[in-house]
Amino acid sequence: CYICFYFSLPGCVTCLDHDEHYILNFPNGYGRQVNALIVHLYIYNCRSILTVPWIELGGECSISCSKTGYNASIVFHTKPFYGGKKHRITADIFSPNDKKPFCSIEGEWNGVMYAKYSTGENAVFIDTKKMPTIKKKVRKLEDQDDFESRCLWKDVTYNLKIRDIDAATAAKH
Repeated sequence: CYICFYFSLPGCVTCLDHDEHYILNFPNGYGRQVNALIVHLYIYNCRSILTVPWIELGGECSISCSKTGYNASIVFHTKPFYGGKKHRITADIFSPNDKKPFCSIEGEWNGVMYAKYSTGENAVFIDTKKMPTIKKKVRKLEDQDDFESRCLWKDVTYNLKIRDIDAATAAKH
C-alpha cells in the first residue's frame, strides 16, 4: 500500500509586528503500509516495508517575503531505502536579489538544525527539542461556526480519543 499527499496550495504567514507576509508552500507526505486515517491525521509520511512506520516529510518548499525580498529554499529529504537518516532537512536563505545564500541550514526538522553562514561562522540554528510547547488559543466549540475545523471534526476527534476507529471513520462522512 502506498499513499501520497501533494499540498498544492500555498500558505501565508503574517508577522503583524513588522507588517510582513510570507508566502510558503508545504512538503509532500507519503505513506506505505499504513491506515489512510493515520496519514490524514498526521499529514506526514509514515513509511515501512521491513521496519516500524515513522513520521516523515519529503519534497521541496520555498518561503518568500515580498516586502523584504528575503527568501529560502528548503528540502525535506526522505530516508533512502538503505542507509541514511530520517527527518533530514536542508535549506538555503537568500538576501534580496542575491543568487548565493548567506546562510545554509542542515539537520533534522524535528531535532537540531545547524546554520553555516557565508562569513564562515557555524552555529545551532534551532533545537526543536528545547523549544517550549505553546498551547493553541482556540475559541470554544459553541462559539465556532459549523464548518470551522474543531467543530467540524469534533466527533472524529472524540472517537479517536476513545479508540473507536469505526465510529471515527463513520463520523467523517
